[in-house]
Amino acid sequence: MKVLKWLDEYLEESLLVMLLVLISVVMIAQVFARYVLNNSMSWPEEFCRYCYVWSVFLSLSFTIKKRSMLRVGVVMDLFPAKIQSSVRIFCDLVMFVLFVVFFQHAFAVVGNIKNVTREISSAMRVPMWIVYFCTIVGFGLSIIRALQAIISDIRNFNVKAESTHDATLKEAQAEAELAAQDDASHI
Repeated sequence: MKVLKWLDEYLEESLLVMLLVLISVVMIAQVFARYVLNNSMSWPEEFCRYCYVWSVFLSLSFTIKKRSMLRVGVVMDLFPAKIQSSVRIFCDLVMFVLFVVFFQHAFAVVGNIKNVTREISSAMRVPMWIVYFCTIVGFGLSIIRALQAIISDIRNFNVKAESTHDATLKEAQAEAELAAQDDASHI
């Protein structure tokens, strides 16, 4: 159970951090090779591009989990709590259905690349289905996170959500306190 709880809490974050570290290390190595050794490598640009693509699809589920998808909170604040909850559930359902459709199409695309076209990347010579597999992983995780959001919204249907104004104010106060602590530690 501890493993499942850890995966639920940190899977996307961990993968995104690993991808960012990989991109950074490879780009630093490329800069070193190009400007210090005068010998540029052929594969780092492609590798970093593919890591970036993977991070985009992994960030879908991460933003759903953190409830940081693009939304217009100020308008939602104008409605009563039950309407807000209903709209949230409706939006989560739309997202869920959308990701299910994308997930199905991703399987078709990846299967076509793997079995029919058999494309290979130009610099690294990696099968392209591995690169495109990020769509299956990203949409699959997004389905799970959207389902979790729907369940959470149904469980908390009668709980009034924090207003956009209050959330923004709380975030600004936390940032100000952090800045004040940082300033105090440098004195």
